[in-house]
Amino acid sequence: MRRFKYAVGILGLTVVLLSACSKTEEGGMKPFFYVPDGFPDPVYKFQNNPVSPAGFALGKKLFYDPILSRDSTIACGSCHQQFVAFAHSEHKVSHGIDNLLGTRNSPALYNIAWFPNFMWDGGVNHLEVQPLAPISNPVEMDETMPNNLVKLKRSNSYPGMFKAAFGSDTITTQAIMRAMAQFMGSMISANSKYDKYIAGKDIANFSCQM
Repeated sequence: MRRFKYAVGILGLTVVLLSACSKTEEGGMKPFFYVPDGFPDPVYKFQNNPVSPAGFALGKKLFYDPILSRDSTIACGSCHQQFVAFAHSEHKVSHGIDNLLGTRNSPALYNIAWFPNFMWDGGVNHLEVQPLAPISNPVEMDETMPNNLVKLKRSNSYPGMFKAAFGSDTITTQAIMRAMAQFMGSMISANSKYDKYIAGKDIANFSCQM
């Protein structure tokens, strides 16, 4: 049953992660973030934080970089794995720093630009705030943002990446959160048979049979 749920989640996942754009059926190019046919307007306001190639690349690097954890062993991507729809495979509960166990498994992340709140209990209500919860959790990444700012400022690569993304090499918590929002908000699942049916495509081949 567990593998089946992951397979269903992966079936519809069409995440733009490896390049700036993805090809449409008409041969054109989709931007990092787009609203698929049949989807409502997103909850997250990208007008206030437009996705750019540099911002997306910075958010992706931060997402997969364990530097954000206390001892640089755990990244966001450690518990949000792309091949299982950005959940945590083969674990009842997620494993964090020092192999400590949490109380829940990591939720999947795709289509989160449409979420009004986050975490299993809905305890976070804004995409740009959500990463602060796992970063500061003592059994997840167990780090503080002041410490992370020091580490990122000492990096050879990050100041330049922040300047490319936001026009300044000054690294702030807000800039970190906005870059990660650009990356995570661009995780879009909209290509399953059901999605195509709702969009009015491939209706003849849709059925409930597995």
